Amino acid sequence: MKNIFLLILLSTSYFAFSQQPETGKRDKVKAGFGVTVVQVQPEFPGGPDSLQSFLKDHLVYPDSARIHRIQGRVYIGFRVDRTGKIKDTKVISSVNDELDQEALRVVQMMPDWKPGTAGGSPVDVQYILPVDFIVPKDIRN
Repeated sequence: MKNIFLLILLSTSYFAFSQQPETGKRDKVKAGFGVTVVQVQPEFPGGPDSLQSFLKDHLVYPDSARIHRIQGRVYIGFRVDRTGKIKDTKVISSVNDELDQEALRVVQMMPDWKPGTAGGSPVDVQYILPVDFIVPKDIRN
């Protein structure tokens, strides 16, 4: 009985010790294939509500798409670099050339974002933004 108690006591101490955090501090966290794991996502200045306001204020529905009642969601991919600049914009999912080009135009004119961070340092982050085009009610009928 004493041997079992002693074994439990020693193993408990061993497992408790093995769970102590590492003393070394890492600057960047890496995942497979050298990809940086983002701890804080990039953010449009003012947050998501400001991003929606920006899109609403700057998107212009192309006349031809409006007349032909073309609508849908365009997905734009881009990179927010370490300084917050938008880079490498491209259409990930297309609806129509005119709508795609309008979504690209507006994303490319966005102000600098607050960059994402990993380990407390700014990092480049891939971002996908859905841009909705809905035919205005006055044209639908």
